[in-house]
Amino acid sequence: MFLVFALSLAVAMVLIHTALVLGAVRSLMAESSPDDFDFERESGRISVVIPARNEEPLLPRLLGSLERQDTDRFEIVLVNDRSEDATAQIMAEFAERHGRRVRIVQLTDSPGAMNPKQRALAAGVAVATGDLLLMTDADCLLPAAWVRTLGGQFRDPNVGLVVGAVMPRPRSSQRAPRWFDLYQSFDQLLRFQYCAGAAGLGIAAGGFGNNLAVRRAALDNAGGFEGLRYTLTEDAQLIAQVRETGCWQIRAVRRRGVRIAPATELNIRALCAQSLRWNSGGLFSPDLRTRLAYRLIMVYLMLSVFVLPLGLLIRPVVLPALASFISMLMLSITAGLLNAPGAWYWITLVPNLLLSMVFYSFVIMVSLFRPAVPWKGARLSVKSPSNSRLRGP
Repeated sequence: MFLVFALSLAVAMVLIHTALVLGAVRSLMAESSPDDFDFERESGRISVVIPARNEEPLLPRLLGSLERQDTDRFEIVLVNDRSEDATAQIMAEFAERHGRRVRIVQLTDSPGAMNPKQRALAAGVAVATGDLLLMTDADCLLPAAWVRTLGGQFRDPNVGLVVGAVMPRPRSSQRAPRWFDLYQSFDQLLRFQYCAGAAGLGIAAGGFGNNLAVRRAALDNAGGFEGLRYTLTEDAQLIAQVRETGCWQIRAVRRRGVRIAPATELNIRALCAQSLRWNSGGLFSPDLRTRLAYRLIMVYLMLSVFVLPLGLLIRPVVLPALASFISMLMLSITAGLLNAPGAWYWITLVPNLLLSMVFYSFVIMVSLFRPAVPWKGARLSVKSPSNSRLRGP
């Protein structure tokens, strides 16, 4: 009886991931080419909204990549969220060079019940004039065709939100060991496959807030950033609320022109904090569909890995762990084939995959205890708005 149960669980997980692979391929086929996209006629004005808190070391890199875009038909909204370094000065100097194309929002008060990034995005969107709102983070490097490629996905008037792929790169010459950088690139490409697969199946349930665009009408339909239910991952919640309106298509795009490069984390502690925030946001998402889907896959993975030593005594226990490996391997191979990240990806695929299984399982286990999550010098609670408090500066 136990053998039948273990085998059924294993087969179900492989089938779910097979569907996600097909969804990722379908998502690729739905991508639009930006080559003949007419900004003025088809999209109206485009606004790029960038929240920043204490980003003095990395913000110049992002602003430089905005200056190198292959179109200048967009405005830039910079939101300084209570920075204590030279972030405000860097923004002011950038605005002086570019005149009325750049707007700066200065935030000085506490975000209250909203998470800080959600509040910063709401403030930026409030002053933006664009019909399309493109969002990224201050630690990212954008390809020259980013605005044009991401904006071009809205040629279809039914598309309300688009999330793009990411591939992290080291943030400075004094970087972490090479394997650590490569693992983070692998990790985020794998995570994107889950997002792309779900979007391709019409059940979008997550994405990357540092590479996201939304039609203003779709954002308004979803209640705006200020109308999002409290969560540590405002990007996933926005996607959920746009999906729940039933009015808009959501796409995941992997074209090179849209693939950004956020800075890698410098050490395992920082990577754990980042993963803890993402996983806590998924496990305790206020959106029921997102919460159940995330728990189904990640809790299954955690249990299948942690009970694996029992396989020495109870052989059927090995089946769920084997199913986890096969399932994630399918998505990893799909990521490599569809994103063409380079030879390093294939050389390190199996070690990185095994590391991911252990690392994800550990982070999920920690997340289940609902610890406060470190972020930008603060500690964020996973609790609901009425009970949540932001601790720290």
